[in-house]
Amino acid sequence: MSKEVLLLVDVLAKEKNLDKDVVFQSLEKALAIATKKSFEGETPEIDVIIDRNTGKYKTIRKWVVVSDIDFYDDDKELSLSDATEKYGEAEIGDTFEEEINNIDLGRVSAQTARNIIAQKIKDAERDQVLNEYLSRNRGIVIGKVKKFERGNVIVDCGRIEAIILKNDLIPKEVLQPGDQVKGYLDKANLIIKNGRIAISRSNNGFLMKLLENNIPEVASGRVEIKGIAREPGIRAKIAVYTNDNRIDAKGACIGFRNQRIDSVVAELAGESVDVIDYDPELAQYTMNALAPAEIESIVVDEEKKMIEVIVADDKLGAAIGHDGVNVRLASKLVNCVINLFGNTEAKNIHNDERTNLIKMFNSLLDVDDDISEILVDNGFTTLEEVAYVAISELTAIEEFDEEIATQLQERAKDKVLSKNILYKDDMDKLANQLHEIVKFSRIVLLSLVEANVKTLTDFADLSGDELMEIISIDLDTANKLVLKAREMSGYFNE
Repeated sequence: MSKEVLLLVDVLAKEKNLDKDVVFQSLEKALAIATKKSFEGETPEIDVIIDRNTGKYKTIRKWVVVSDIDFYDDDKELSLSDATEKYGEAEIGDTFEEEINNIDLGRVSAQTARNIIAQKIKDAERDQVLNEYLSRNRGIVIGKVKKFERGNVIVDCGRIEAIILKNDLIPKEVLQPGDQVKGYLDKANLIIKNGRIAISRSNNGFLMKLLENNIPEVASGRVEIKGIAREPGIRAKIAVYTNDNRIDAKGACIGFRNQRIDSVVAELAGESVDVIDYDPELAQYTMNALAPAEIESIVVDEEKKMIEVIVADDKLGAAIGHDGVNVRLASKLVNCVINLFGNTEAKNIHNDERTNLIKMFNSLLDVDDDISEILVDNGFTTLEEVAYVAISELTAIEEFDEEIATQLQERAKDKVLSKNILYKDDMDKLANQLHEIVKFSRIVLLSLVEANVKTLTDFADLSGDELMEIISIDLDTANKLVLKAREMSGYFNE
């Protein structure tokens, strides 16, 4: 029988111009299917392994170990208790194998074998064509619209077909059969659906490749694309930079009479593209990103990744953009939350915050408005800052001598200590529930408890923005901590 197997493999490999291993795999699959059919009323898990040198083969039946609660299919599963009793040691997820009698090769359905081998040939040919295509492709796929399937677009690219999924199309773009269309092929995250490669017109990579293809300075690397933010079909912003003083990065991308950028826009179904200069200084980068907005003042909190921008009242609409698109894209580009305010609104907010801080210091430190105003005007916003700042920072304030500074700090420390004692149980409980997620300092725990965040569930109920308002933390970290808390508290099990 072993010689028959080797002879059969050799004949099929030559006849179909296939690698012998492909034929071996086909026979293994055919034998496994035939073996499964011999188990009347059962659906076992079967593997057949053929020795490539001798042609001998063995048949293996497999069971996977599951918990006693999850056990329901004894054809291919073993409960943990049964596995432990039978094999001595077992863990959930273990696989146990048992060699069983081989089925006669002659009993394998000829039609079954033919179908499996034919499919293997088709798969091998498709893989060969696909690999050749991918080796030559540089990221942009060009083809003609062939047909539509449930909102997806099938693209004929010659020897292969591509598919643009509905979510990867540019919104409101109208394509017709026969239209030439381009799409981005992400080789690093290759997706193949029914033998078709998935491409995208909404991915940032599509815009990047269009820029490379239309702008020689980008293709050569002399102009770097530092960032891309897109709302497909509406607007995009790209940040560009160069170390070559002889090149105007922005001008190189726009081109003479906008020719270069217009050719990119033409491929994006009219999506407008703003080119801005990248700057290593976050404040300047933000001002560039918000163009054409005219900015009057900007305050950057790099730790929290928040930026406050003030513009003239009559310029606020232009800065925000239609439906907020300008500020949204700018936020994505600089990777920070940008809060835009008109002059009047900013002044009112600042006055309200200042009034509240003065009242807070008046109450907690038992001082009058004059002292509280001095603290606020010198940047103090919390009791903890007064309690734990270096005494030299307080004495450096012109209106405070050493005696006043010392007295203020002692009052602040006493108040903080009192709050720590008052909220100790709540802080310990919260710390214990959060210890697998993050280990906060006592100061941070106190801030959370004072904000009525006393349990893991309370923490999970917060949004990232709300957590940022309570403690000094950036938005990305805040979102990750909240998400982890939700996972641990069972949010996603409901």
